[in-house]
Amino acid sequence: MTEDKGLDPEVADKIGEFVKLKGGREIIEQLQAMPEVQANESAMQGCADMSLLCDYLEIYDVLPVLSIDMSLARGLDYYTGVIYEVVTEGSAPKAAKADVAKKAKKEKKEGDPDEDRSNDPTIGVGSVAAGGRYDGLVGMFSGKPIPCVGISFGVDRIFSITRDRRDTSLALRPNEVDVFVMSLGGSLLKERMEITKMLWDAGIKAEFLWKQKPKLQAQFKAAENGKVPWAIFLGEEELKEGRVKVKQMGLPEDHPEKEGVMVRKSELVQEVKKRLVGGGYQTKVLVDRTVSNSSA
Repeated sequence: MTEDKGLDPEVADKIGEFVKLKGGREIIEQLQAMPEVQANESAMQGCADMSLLCDYLEIYDVLPVLSIDMSLARGLDYYTGVIYEVVTEGSAPKAAKADVAKKAKKEKKEGDPDEDRSNDPTIGVGSVAAGGRYDGLVGMFSGKPIPCVGISFGVDRIFSITRDRRDTSLALRPNEVDVFVMSLGGSLLKERMEITKMLWDAGIKAEFLWKQKPKLQAQFKAAENGKVPWAIFLGEEELKEGRVKVKQMGLPEDHPEKEGVMVRKSELVQEVKKRLVGGGYQTKVLVDRTVSNSSA
């Protein structure tokens, strides 16, 4: 402030006292009690705006997570009122935080309070959203005052936090398909379409290969690539008897239903719903919605 901006050292010191203030609603009351703030009409109006904001946030029970930080500053100069940032817990993995923090502390230079820690993994990603009030911006182009408030989100930061918080014990699925319909030899395209449509109508997410005569290996590969938990197998002889086979994918070799179970076609929807709700692999899976392409 003094070297680059030519500000009087006493003024810079005074500003330094203000930017140290951080806390809850009591910060506003502390500011309003200062003679310097009371003598400044703009500052008193800013305190009144913040007090009103606290009233609104208290109604919505948001006040406990509000932090008034007098050091907060936005880089653009068109803001005319309250500015804000949304922060969350650091995105560094919990298991790695202790070791990383210990290493960072060991390597940190003593007596260097201005050390650049922008790449310090123990800090996290910072704010995930930010914005403020800018009543004069739109008026510059519209010719009349239009009150505005806005916010922008850091999608990359949100994704990184979501990824680090994800339970790694859960498998990640690239889509939401729960059932893959396959044919055992022959085409059976119309039959596959009929069964899949039946499942769709029942609200079950299902899919099948659209080829006329897909190889069984290709069908298995498509289901495995999508980590689809259940499969329905259609055979010509079984269909003539009004039966289909339901199989849970990924079962161990010694499982009694490793090869699947035969069910009547008329009872297929009820059987699939019962198995989807009753437990199994599909209830322990997260879906990566960024690449979800379910046909349901």
